[in-house]
Amino acid sequence: MYVRCAHFIGTVAPQNRARFDSFIDAECAPIIATFPNLRSFRILRGRWYEEGAPDIYMTIELTFDAPADIDAMLASEARAKNVAKMKEIMPLFEGRVFHINHEVGPRG
Repeated sequence: MYVRCAHFIGTVAPQNRARFDSFIDAECAPIIATFPNLRSFRILRGRWYEEGAPDIYMTIELTFDAPADIDAMLASEARAKNVAKMKEIMPLFEGRVFHINHEVGPRG
């Protein structure tokens, strides 16, 4: 199994958090659900941080069976649609986004 994570390092101003979060849930999550070969996904929002932890506002976690499934998703129309949709709300996010593809170990 393979997991692709989009990590949102930074913050959303407190007065914009409800709007940002509801947009992700209402506008982006339904598009993400249509990604080809997607086994499951979760939207994780950082709320409590240990001292010294990076300021990760949100992580979107996508699960696939194989690396080729991630490649197909990256090339898909659904992903392009989601990228365009995310651009509508990203001005409220202060920080950067990066992606990591993980291979899940035998106990995952």
